[in-house]
Amino acid sequence: MLKDENLSPKEKKDFFGCLKSKESDRHKYLKNRIGASISEIEGISDVSIDDKFIFEGKNKRKPDVYCKYYDKEIVFEIQLSSLSQKYILSRYDFYKAKGIYLIWILDNFDVLGQSQTEKDIKYLSNHQNFFKLNEEEEKFNLICKYKSTYLSNENIFIDKWNEVYIPIDKLKFDSDNYEVYFYNFGHEKTVILELQKKNQEKIKAEKLLKEKLQKEQQKIEKEINTKKRLKSKINNVLNEIKRLKDNQIAVYKSVTDELMNFEENELLEFNLKFNLDKNDKLLNWISNASYNDFFIKFILETIYLEYNINLIADKEGKKILDYIFNSKNLNFVYFFKLALKRGYKFTKQDEKYILNSFPDEPHKADSLITISYLANNFENSIFIQYLFDFEKEICIIESAKQKRIIGYKYKPNEWINFANNTIEHYPEYWEYIELAFKKFGLFDDLIKLDHKKTFQKKLYSFYSKEIKTDYSIEHLFNALYPEIEYNFLI
Repeated sequence: MLKDENLSPKEKKDFFGCLKSKESDRHKYLKNRIGASISEIEGISDVSIDDKFIFEGKNKRKPDVYCKYYDKEIVFEIQLSSLSQKYILSRYDFYKAKGIYLIWILDNFDVLGQSQTEKDIKYLSNHQNFFKLNEEEEKFNLICKYKSTYLSNENIFIDKWNEVYIPIDKLKFDSDNYEVYFYNFGHEKTVILELQKKNQEKIKAEKLLKEKLQKEQQKIEKEINTKKRLKSKINNVLNEIKRLKDNQIAVYKSVTDELMNFEENELLEFNLKFNLDKNDKLLNWISNASYNDFFIKFILETIYLEYNINLIADKEGKKILDYIFNSKNLNFVYFFKLALKRGYKFTKQDEKYILNSFPDEPHKADSLITISYLANNFENSIFIQYLFDFEKEICIIESAKQKRIIGYKYKPNEWINFANNTIEHYPEYWEYIELAFKKFGLFDDLIKLDHKKTFQKKLYSFYSKEIKTDYSIEHLFNALYPEIEYNFLI
């Protein structure tokens, strides 16, 4: 036997130690006790105690105890001394090849031990079940130490060694590996692995849900805090407006500076809160305005209040110009111009207010009416302001275009005096004016009407001097009169 094992010196030493232990009193006692007690169990037959040889080819083994349990063959091998892994494996492979179940009776085995034999036995066991004889009972009974596993509350594997007293009919038989076991550690661990995986997925899903809920809660809290901050922000501005209004303070820069820093959505909320369209607010404020009211001026001028000035009217259809004109304290012309800059569209019905504002100066009324109609062409308040800035110059050009003198106290036929006055008082804009006069035919008419040559002399005098043209009217001129072609060298 030994020569066929091809053992190392250490393994040979362990082998002879095993043979020697087989002759010990303890070894004899255990195998005889097992053989005698097992014989009394129902289903047990053909019990042999150290006297049955089992052959497999050229190899043979003589187990400590052999028996049949119903249709199964079982051998008991008693281990009292150190055994090499090769020796243990050779026994296991031999009996497995014969279809015989091997039960090691490990008399001094410590499942927590770190000896090489203990490590080898645990390594070679699929089920991690280890047996010794229960000597406290006369009937055959084994003490089984087995490793079980479970998941902690944190879904982590925890292995635990357990001990149970079992009779032979409580044992289970692994027909693939020909091992005997009480607790199927490998199977249970596989089941728990699946459970752990499901738990991990559940934990992950719960974590994602928790994170989602936290984010949603944070989003809600952020929105609530944002709304609170915005509400406070808006109320501060409204309170500042009220303070300036109540104290008739002229400058609203503090309000403008605050509104300048508002986001678009914040301005929308501000306008909803301010609610200028509610209950004819603006019209009532105008009715009760103080002299040249700075608050009304702010309402008309600020770009941060959103409203359509053309839609503001009371139940009777009276519009903002009706209220401004009928106000006892507001300067109509001043606030009318603010309304135009705000986007008010001038109508034929509105002319009466301007005519009534200049009862003794119809030329001024004509000038403002002309500019007001021109303002209807623009949405940009800057261009409308340019119209007021260049009102005199634009009225001169419009006079040529409309074939009537606008904005000046000349009689309808005093075109030469009108032209001479233009050259003399607006020389810096004459290049533009002359182009307009020529485009609209007035220039040729002036030459024909100039019997005393006064206009031509004025014209000659103008060109004999070096006059610097003011090009600040350029953009307005282009916007109003795109039909006039010119090529100035600026």
